[in-house]
Amino acid sequence: MTDHPRIRASLAQQGIWFNERLGGLGTVYSMPFSVRFTGPLDVAALDAACAALVRRHPLLAAVVAEDRGEPYLVEAGRPPRLAVVEAAGREPDDLVRAELLRPFDLRTGPLVRLTLLVEGPERALFLVVAHHLVFDGESTSVFLDDLAELYRAEVTGRAADLPEVPYDGLAEREDARVTATLAQARDYWAARHRERTEAVLPGLTGETATAASGESVEFTLTGELSSALDRLGRDTGASRFEILLATLHALLHRYGNAEPTVAVDLGTRTADTRQHIGAFVNELPVTARLDGSWSFRRFLQDQRFAHGLRSDLPGLFRVREVPLSRAVRDVRPGVALAPVSLGYRRRGAAPSFEGVRADVTWALFNHTVRGALRVHVVDGPDKCGVILQYDPATMRRESAQRVAAHWLRLLTEVTADPDTRLSEAELLGADETELLLGTWIDTSVAYPSATLPELVVRQARHAPEAVAVRHGPGATTYAELAAEVEGLAVRLREAGVGPGTLVAVLAERSPRTLAVLLAVLRAGGAYLPLDPEHPADRLAFILDDSGAKVVVVSEALRERLPCGSATTVLLSDTLEPAAGDAGPWPEPDSLAYVMYTSGSTGRPKGVEIPHRALANLLWAMRDRLGSRSGDVWLAATSLAFDISALELYLPLITGGSVVLAPDALTRDGRALAALADTYGVTHVQATPSGWRMLLDGGFDRPAVTALAGGERLTVPLAAELLARTGRLINVYGPTETTIWSTSAEVTQAGAGVPIGTPLANTRVYVLDDRLRLRPVGVPGELCVAGDGVADGYRGRPELTAERFVADPFGKGLMYRTGDLARWREDGMLEFLGRLDDQVKLRGHRIEPGEIEARLAEHPSIAHVAVAVRGDRLVAYAVPATGTPGLPAGLREHCARTLPPYMVPAEFVELDALPLTPNGKVDRGALPEPPARDAPPPETDAPVAQLTGAAAVVHEIWCDVLGVDRVGPHDDLFDLGGHSLTITQIAARVRSRLGADLPLHLYYDDPTIAGIAAAVERSRGEG
Repeated sequence: MTDHPRIRASLAQQGIWFNERLGGLGTVYSMPFSVRFTGPLDVAALDAACAALVRRHPLLAAVVAEDRGEPYLVEAGRPPRLAVVEAAGREPDDLVRAELLRPFDLRTGPLVRLTLLVEGPERALFLVVAHHLVFDGESTSVFLDDLAELYRAEVTGRAADLPEVPYDGLAEREDARVTATLAQARDYWAARHRERTEAVLPGLTGETATAASGESVEFTLTGELSSALDRLGRDTGASRFEILLATLHALLHRYGNAEPTVAVDLGTRTADTRQHIGAFVNELPVTARLDGSWSFRRFLQDQRFAHGLRSDLPGLFRVREVPLSRAVRDVRPGVALAPVSLGYRRRGAAPSFEGVRADVTWALFNHTVRGALRVHVVDGPDKCGVILQYDPATMRRESAQRVAAHWLRLLTEVTADPDTRLSEAELLGADETELLLGTWIDTSVAYPSATLPELVVRQARHAPEAVAVRHGPGATTYAELAAEVEGLAVRLREAGVGPGTLVAVLAERSPRTLAVLLAVLRAGGAYLPLDPEHPADRLAFILDDSGAKVVVVSEALRERLPCGSATTVLLSDTLEPAAGDAGPWPEPDSLAYVMYTSGSTGRPKGVEIPHRALANLLWAMRDRLGSRSGDVWLAATSLAFDISALELYLPLITGGSVVLAPDALTRDGRALAALADTYGVTHVQATPSGWRMLLDGGFDRPAVTALAGGERLTVPLAAELLARTGRLINVYGPTETTIWSTSAEVTQAGAGVPIGTPLANTRVYVLDDRLRLRPVGVPGELCVAGDGVADGYRGRPELTAERFVADPFGKGLMYRTGDLARWREDGMLEFLGRLDDQVKLRGHRIEPGEIEARLAEHPSIAHVAVAVRGDRLVAYAVPATGTPGLPAGLREHCARTLPPYMVPAEFVELDALPLTPNGKVDRGALPEPPARDAPPPETDAPVAQLTGAAAVVHEIWCDVLGVDRVGPHDDLFDLGGHSLTITQIAARVRSRLGADLPLHLYYDDPTIAGIAAAVERSRGEG
């Protein structure tokens, strides 16, 4: 480079340099490989060959200099030389790792490091670590072929047989080609570009924003699989690269990525750069649109022609040299244009070094990862090596190993039979299937077939004088309760209640009401609880829809009872139990209760729960909690919320007691906390919203077992509960599977709170939309089977058939919950949200629960709910106690962990979130946010009005962009800005205004007004 002291960087080099300027990349651009020499290596000859190689390819001796925001390659003060290290007595692997982790300095160099680790008289490891700015995958073959020839020349004394490799004018010729195809590239991406979305991968808990320290899973495609790939290629005309990319897309689709995108490294070498060393590559996203009913053969052919991945096809290959940022505006820079990226290189045979054996490792793991998953493939004549690079902070090794296993299994199946339907290709091996259908859901337990009324009577006989129910100053013993239930059952029999009769109950919370519920069951009927706080129209609808034949109503609520044909029984203190025979005990398969829940269509639906399901739930929770006599349960839940059955009945079958909270106290956290203190409560069950109310009311009982369910339990709330209770159980279950189906004992508030493992005689599956098992760690619909499954929806056969389906893996019915969940590697279930809560905003699928979880982590936020209003996300938040209003920086708090499209556009402060009578957030009652202010005028402000920093920034923009005028709120990218123009603008801002602004600010607010404000802030901070 002596004759050319300054060479302008190519477009690929500019992009790499720009990303390095953003910082935080570690060794992500390091490209290491090695050669194991066995035999009498001539070290002096190797040293001389390395020096000759650097002279032949002067880019290896370059460093980067910047001039007015543009990068140039200049000759380094000292060219790289071979460093010889005696490895005797030291671990070679440790020496190699240390060398791989050593960062590069683009300004001082060298940008390639050559190290020879001498391990013995005839054993040495030649390690090369090059920076991507001067190297690509194909450069490895060029490097080794040339080095082998130069080494031969040094050893034999004969001149090297190598052609000249001119480096003059490469960037200029590239510029000309890009200019010629830019319009074509813009047309191509106009129809194909999609905004970056998060990937769905096994066990993935987040995404690495730029780059991070990584780990790897490595495997080799050899033997029959390699031969099958060749056969499929001959059969379809597809290259190995196309087949591997297609199977990777198909795998991502099976994981739940609707339109999977893989960022692909495409070579940009031309005929005159085949023998050059350098960065001749451009990463571009390839998005697949496929249908699970397609065969792999059809998808492969469709993908080839849709994208044009080969030179003989129109499409992506024709525009591969144009950086995406030049063809698509507002593309944020980064080391990966999609969460999953693929680097593929086809290599030739390994070179032969004179007089020694040389074993090449063509690619070494550089101990970093970019994006969620980086796939690196080196395909050679003898084997095809694959490295899966992942971030251990967001994915466990077991999950990465599953990706490898699933991909290998998919490859094996589609190469053996390319007409296999994509949705039917088997991903799971025997071990994973056994976990999902055996080990993790083997919950079979033999329980007695007795029903709830029988179990309560048994306890009365065992301990008749023990207190069963407390309400205010009074107490009811087990003997008294059993007698009252039996007598009321006789009364109800006289009123026409018998097997199969549905009895609606509208009454305040009281011991008499509890006795009536049990009496209905004892008489053989089923009860339907009505909430006094529900509107009259809803009560009328439920009574009419359910067809209840008898209604038990208290005197105080009689006027709220809608008119109807049902027989009315007035519940009062004067209602005396009757003597006589209440009849036979109910059968386990008979109906116990009907619970109405909100419907997605707005029409409530009644869930029919049989006795066997209720009894199984009580036995299972007894065993899971270790319930025993002496337990004291607080019962504060509305009777019309199914979880009330657990806190009412579990203590009654285990010898404990129930503390009935009066209706007036159920919304008063302070009063409930006092009630728990007064009666020495040991067990409290509430929704997370209910727990928030209790904690705010001063609840603090280190001996209490706390059950939280009905909503997502956030990490901050779990931490508070752990600090103020003795034991925390996170429970999960829809009404349709009888209260709770899974539970998890929470001992520490970590990265997330699982919903645990299935209860006794309960089977849970995570399935795709075709009811096939999702792999471990992959989100899918949570489905529940087993003894807890309801009989269906009352009078709704079509809806019952839709949600209650045959268990594809066992006997009986399975309920499709509509909840999104996944299995963790430790066999615990993780709840992710509602499938029907997912919203689509500007093309992105968004789970509001994920945003709520992030906001709930902020110490100044007590409650939060997220909803879509029009074309924007709105967060409704209640400040924590002692916090004066919503804190500043909530948007930045979200942006640290959420992609931009999931960051709320507005934050609305509320005194409290609206709740349903069941204690859940009432999303329908969230208010409309205030009207937005009118946006500032785009270009109305005269340039003459710009002063101070804004005026200087305006001059700089006009100079760099080549325009006469820019409005203060014009978007830089709408004006044709890209990464190089940003560095040029940043250099001028630094020079003229003395403000060294981080480059990301130019993407966060790409306007003159935004940058001028950032300049003023930097001056104030300085």
